[in-house]
Amino acid sequence: MKANRIALSAALLATTSMVPVSAAWAQDAAQGSSQPDDVITVRYQYVPDEKRVTSEVSSVVDAADIQITGDSDIASALGRVTGLSISDGRFVVVRGLNERYSNTLINGSPLASPEPFRRAVPLDLFPTSLISNITVQKTYSPQFPGEFGGGVVEIETSALPQEGFIEIGVSAAANTQTTAEHGLTYDGGDQDWLGFDDGIREFPAQYKDIFNGSEIGPSEQDPTTLAEIGRSLENSSLWLLQRDDLIPADLGGEITMGDRYDFDGFSVGVLASAGYDNSWETRIGRRAKARVTGDTLSLSQDYERTATTNTIESNGLLNVGVEAGNHSVQALALVLRSTEKEANRLLGIDADLDALSRRDRTAWYERQVYTYQLSGDHTFEIGQGLDVDWRWSTADASRNAPNQRNADYEWNGTTAQLEAVGDNYGLLDFAPFNEEFLLRNSGDGNTISFSRVDETTDEYGVDFALPVMMLGNEWTWSAGYGHLERERTAFNREFRFTGTIPQDLRGSRIDYIFADQNILDTRFRLQETGGILTPEAYRGELEVESFYAGTDAQLTDFLRAAVGVRFEDGEQTLDTFGFPAEDPTDVGDNEGFISEDYVLPAATLTWTFAENMQLRFGYSETIVRPQFRELGFTEFFDPDIDERFRGNPYLVNSELQNFDARFEWYFGRDQFFTVGMFHKKIENPIVEYILPDGESLSTSFINAPEASLTGFEIEFEKRFDFSDRFDGEFWDNAEFFLKSNYTYISSEMTASDTDTVITAQPSSGAEPQPSVGPARGFIADGDPLQGQSEHLANIQVGWEDANAQTRTALLLNYTGERSRALANVSVGLPAVIEEPPILLDLVHSRAFDLADGNTFDVRFAVRNLLGEDYVATQSAGSSSVVVDSYELGSTFSISVSRTF
Repeated sequence: MKANRIALSAALLATTSMVPVSAAWAQDAAQGSSQPDDVITVRYQYVPDEKRVTSEVSSVVDAADIQITGDSDIASALGRVTGLSISDGRFVVVRGLNERYSNTLINGSPLASPEPFRRAVPLDLFPTSLISNITVQKTYSPQFPGEFGGGVVEIETSALPQEGFIEIGVSAAANTQTTAEHGLTYDGGDQDWLGFDDGIREFPAQYKDIFNGSEIGPSEQDPTTLAEIGRSLENSSLWLLQRDDLIPADLGGEITMGDRYDFDGFSVGVLASAGYDNSWETRIGRRAKARVTGDTLSLSQDYERTATTNTIESNGLLNVGVEAGNHSVQALALVLRSTEKEANRLLGIDADLDALSRRDRTAWYERQVYTYQLSGDHTFEIGQGLDVDWRWSTADASRNAPNQRNADYEWNGTTAQLEAVGDNYGLLDFAPFNEEFLLRNSGDGNTISFSRVDETTDEYGVDFALPVMMLGNEWTWSAGYGHLERERTAFNREFRFTGTIPQDLRGSRIDYIFADQNILDTRFRLQETGGILTPEAYRGELEVESFYAGTDAQLTDFLRAAVGVRFEDGEQTLDTFGFPAEDPTDVGDNEGFISEDYVLPAATLTWTFAENMQLRFGYSETIVRPQFRELGFTEFFDPDIDERFRGNPYLVNSELQNFDARFEWYFGRDQFFTVGMFHKKIENPIVEYILPDGESLSTSFINAPEASLTGFEIEFEKRFDFSDRFDGEFWDNAEFFLKSNYTYISSEMTASDTDTVITAQPSSGAEPQPSVGPARGFIADGDPLQGQSEHLANIQVGWEDANAQTRTALLLNYTGERSRALANVSVGLPAVIEEPPILLDLVHSRAFDLADGNTFDVRFAVRNLLGEDYVATQSAGSSSVVVDSYELGSTFSISVSRTF
């Protein structure tokens, strides 16, 4: 936000009082200038650093940091920031609080999310090439939205250029686990390589009215129509998994160009960028489900898993700005798109069926975000300069998953064939015996699903900042207004072909079984199966109106205070519905409704008590609202972890009290040591718990009574010059650096004997009913918050040689174990604990100046040098079982770019 930048400028002006004036006078005397009339006595030397001059506790990732790490997307870059970790490779976890507790802004405006499972924006969509810098603010200040738990991530897009340029880059990567190895795929459509479906997966156009308006089944449609719909669905291109013995390497490219045009009295800047990336990942590992017998865990399902995902990403940015004196206006259009084409096979023992079984899945996920923003910054000669910053933005996000296919098979082979394969079976081991797997002869043996999420976010606001002199010091008064409207609709609809498979067909390929000639009313019939226990769809709206006011004041030469308050009035509604769709204006009995207004204070005090050292103390009150999917009593399937979840319309807002303290010691540009402590008290935190339902793992949500979180952070960054210790050109030019941080976090939830929670239970007509039960039936007193790692650490060591234009860095990232889903205490089912891999990366970059004056840049990186894997387990007593694991492999990448 501009208000933040004004505060930064004010702080820079205030801290000029720390510059030794004797040095300035000496320079003036050397130039023949006269001594100033007023003598200012100062005590400390100012060392510029973004973290120091802001009034809040924050971390900054800029272009120089990204050059060192070589990260291609924002999620990866933020995983190296103190106190931050990344969940699912795309969501930021700030200070141990999962993604629901963080907020993401782009140039001060909120973004829409294409994720059906989270309101948080997936940051892997954002390439770092489009970013100027990223600020992570960990203490609250009132110009930000009141939904602030762990922190806010503010993204600033690349600035308008000062001169014309064109930059073209290409990249390639290979992974030891994926590239040139075997994997899985399926035909799909002709345009899959572009990340766009050619229509092969969409519901047949001639029956879209039926799909949108009613449930599909024999009670709603006549047999002839049902048969026609079933035959019009794509068959072999989407049903049939194929083995690919040579998965290709990753390839990508981007182009960025810009220019500046100066006219009489004003200037126009233009920046445009476009990028494309095609990557592959094969995960080979284990997927299982645990059950409890007494105090012992065992596996009800134990599968070997092979999954290959082809990810096609594209992005585009257009930024146009006009500057005229103290006034500027910018228009931004940003498009981000990511498509995943997945082929997945599970092969193993299903104890519930007492059989060897196989599950095949094909899927297609389209995620896209469109953001349009118009903003202005104006400075008027009022007081010491009134700054007015306004913005308007609209964002549209969607996630479309059409025509996902699941097929379940049972082993029909001989004992001798099983013995030939052995216990360590896998994809290739059973390849010669695929014909011995028979499609399960029931409606559960096949599933076709369609799901979609659409979200729009409209926001506008204005911020005022006025520096004034009061009591002999500079104060910056600020105020602002904002209005946010967010709307989301989502549905998940499941179908299957019902009917008995004739014995002579059971051994056939699935596309032969469901061939057009077999889809008849007397053999196979398409039947919608969703919406029996929960509605298939929901629509949600959130409207927030807010005002804030505050001041950032230099009280004395050594004491600075930032104080403010935010008034926020929010209303959130959610209504679930089935098909035939209800009247959109009709308020259902199962609607979630939350209407609350808040007064949210915040204060930070900074005491500069010694040379280049200061202490910060902060306090604030904030909130966290339930996400739409957490309120909606609709069942969705998360393919990343093979889990189903359903919402709880009886959730309420969480309220937080935040306490911060940090010591900072700055001893050079980008060189510092900081240590800080933080404590948070959370009333009604939203947590996820395990439902013991069905064959697959299912989860839902409750408000725990209370939770607290305490931790500390340590940062150390230093540069070293060894030229006085070693001889040689390399030592004369190389500057070595060390960047490190460590975070310790401890959290616990509180549940007394008298505390209760409200869950949503199915009833007739798929409408939920509230069920009040003891909190200790769902959480154990003292349990940590979900997704919280106790230990986080990063180390970066390397050197830079400005003359040779080279940079080399070794990067270590550690994220401690954390819960993926909380335990179900009522049935003794333990939490799922994931162990993120320890990542060690090597990045080397070199720039070449060409004869024509242009630049040629090369970057080489090796990711996951240690070859770490991912593991998730459940443990009870002395028994422990692995429920999810896969190999990551090491990735070798190279990128080449040239600037004209």
